[in-house]
Amino acid sequence: MARRSKDPLDLRGDLQAEVMAAIWKLGPATVEDVRALQPARRRSAYNTVQTVMNRLVERGLLDRKRRGKAFVYRARLDESQYLAQAIGERLAGASPDTRKAALVSLVEGLGADELDEITSYAKRIKRERSK
Repeated sequence: MARRSKDPLDLRGDLQAEVMAAIWKLGPATVEDVRALQPARRRSAYNTVQTVMNRLVERGLLDRKRRGKAFVYRARLDESQYLAQAIGERLAGASPDTRKAALVSLVEGLGADELDEITSYAKRIKRERSK
């Protein structure tokens, strides 16, 4: 039996991740809009995508509003907010040393321009906190 995470940010399968990626790309979208982004050779059934999207609504990752006969879904968080929140929740339970090591590992993968930008953000945050 597959273990279910209680973390609402945990995308529990490829199709959930694919649906979220489609919504982040499209903005507000219907089930058909999401299906249209799937390659024709492996396009999921309408009901399958609708079920996944409804589960993402239940978990608080999507909102939905009726427009005519269809529902329009939109992400409650943009992709960067989602990623930051998911990483933050993973790091929250770790020791300070482990958190630092994980963050350093992420930063090491950045290019020079990205590092300069992160340094600038870090300096700004430090200034604001010292006020």
